[in-house]
Amino acid sequence: MRKAFVNGRIRTIDTENTLVEAMICEDGKISALGTTEEIEKLAQGCDIIDLEGKDVLPGFIDAHIHLLNHAIFEKKTASLGAARSADEMVEIVKQYIKDNQIPDGEWVTGFGWDQEVFPGGEFPTVKDLDRISDTHPIMLDRRCGTICAANSMALKIAGIDKNTPDPQGGELVRFPDGSPTGVMLESAMSLIGDHVPKLTDKLQMKELLEFSFREMVKNGVTVCHTEDFYSVDDKRALWEAYLELCAEGKMPIDLVLQLRIHRPDQLQEFFDYGFHSWQRFGKIKIGPIKFLGDGSLGAWSAGLNEPYSDKPDSCGCLYWDKEELSAIAKEIVDHDFDLTIHAIGDAAVETFLDGCISVKDTIKEKQLRPSIIHSQIMNERIFEKYKEVDAIGLIQPMYIHSDWSIADSRVGERMKTSYCFGSMLKQGIRLAAGSDLPIESVNPLEGIQVNVTRKDLSGQPEGGWYPEEKMSRLDAVKLHTIYGAYVSKDEDSLGSLEVGKRANFVVLSDDVFSVPEDTIKNIQVMKTYIDGALAFDMEEEE
Repeated sequence: MRKAFVNGRIRTIDTENTLVEAMICEDGKISALGTTEEIEKLAQGCDIIDLEGKDVLPGFIDAHIHLLNHAIFEKKTASLGAARSADEMVEIVKQYIKDNQIPDGEWVTGFGWDQEVFPGGEFPTVKDLDRISDTHPIMLDRRCGTICAANSMALKIAGIDKNTPDPQGGELVRFPDGSPTGVMLESAMSLIGDHVPKLTDKLQMKELLEFSFREMVKNGVTVCHTEDFYSVDDKRALWEAYLELCAEGKMPIDLVLQLRIHRPDQLQEFFDYGFHSWQRFGKIKIGPIKFLGDGSLGAWSAGLNEPYSDKPDSCGCLYWDKEELSAIAKEIVDHDFDLTIHAIGDAAVETFLDGCISVKDTIKEKQLRPSIIHSQIMNERIFEKYKEVDAIGLIQPMYIHSDWSIADSRVGERMKTSYCFGSMLKQGIRLAAGSDLPIESVNPLEGIQVNVTRKDLSGQPEGGWYPEEKMSRLDAVKLHTIYGAYVSKDEDSLGSLEVGKRANFVVLSDDVFSVPEDTIKNIQVMKTYIDGALAFDMEEEE
């Protein structure tokens, strides 16, 4: 069906950032752009939609998200983000158990606590969690998703005691006598997590994914690079769930699948599927294999080359050394997969880039596009290594919002080359934006504001955090559109509104390019169109 959209302010985000009034969409693609008068002359047989002067942008692309975990945390776990102390956390989980009538012996999980807002900044311990219940095993994840706290029953089930060694890339936090506090960092989480039942039911997976899809279109997100496979016990069932949702017309958005592993022996499971990176199955595209390089800055577990400024006895956690990572990189690219990593600290980022450099000829030959998720603490060497393999930084603008109050104390002088996304763009390093939902808000307009202002959403710090790193509004928008399309080799079909490209776009309540910069977050997504079809209408939701 042909549709003509007229009387709008359509920001194409093409190379000239062209502004037009109208366009025609046919068979899901844009066939014409121009003035309202020009398009109306071509609109015979078209359904005509009056944009009523509203602003239009390309559909947003989220370059790193956890769709399944978002739904799991919303529907199946205790929400701990509101807790401002261990005591409050205890009461929230007690109420959660009561409200959900969870039988004795069943696991209880929670997500979202943050010791930074607790009195004294202390981690919750087994002593706190034992006050919740001694008849339920309990595992509560920090908001970063790379640290957990467990109660005594959970520790007993997992066989964890003072004699349990720290696994590579992780740490069991201990009391002075050597007994575990119940807090586990990074890879140590799996000592507990492997005992927590994960999803196996395909129907439930589909229902949870549909819940997250609705959240995406409401926020104007039309493509998601999602990491879901580690949230389930049956990866084949999840793969079938994706394919069935697509075939049933219940997948409004496009998915790029980030295939997560924890250990090299898990690679074979993905190799056995018979697909490879950037292969498309309808609205589903196979993305890179993803693994973890380190932890989080907030928990002092991001892997640094030098000790933390406020914890001089620690450099954080590293999952791999250079030789191990080079071997993994070779195995991945030899099997025609691209690769990405969770890496926040400079040691983790640099180790990954060194691994990519070791196979850079194969990366170039196979036209792969390696990427680094987060990439927050860096140095001058890292910038040059990014360019050497043309790696892409999949950054989270909202981490500026969350981290500005702690990052300086964590890394001191290293902040000169950290969270410096504006400088990276100026140096020609490719970037794209992801939300890391459920860790941060999925709303791209909030991320755009943070990159433009270098402030959190409450307007702090005054003047902006390292204001020299502020981005132009155009660059901030491109991180969520055309730059995101490049990551998955879709820059010729997505990310901008041009003739021949797919008609993915959002209708907004105001203009990102002209409102006061500290009000960009207030702009609302009025409508979301995917392949020219209406996927979300705010008026119908009200």
